[in-house]
Amino acid sequence: MATPSGWISVIIGLILLVILVFAFYQMNRALHELKIELERLRTALEETKRNTEEVRKKLEEV
Repeated sequence: MATPSGWISVIIGLILLVILVFAFYQMNRALHELKIELERLRTALEETKRNTEEVRKKLEEV
């Protein structure tokens, strides 16, 4: 027959496992959102570079 302290240890272990899985999921989600934000910033930077080049060329013409 199992002791009550054994069951408590199993339950605590399961709770810790659930917490770890949830933390990993949240971290993965946050990293994915960060990746998307970095891609947006990269796109904005490239667009700014293109616009800067166009303005520079027009200024050189003048």
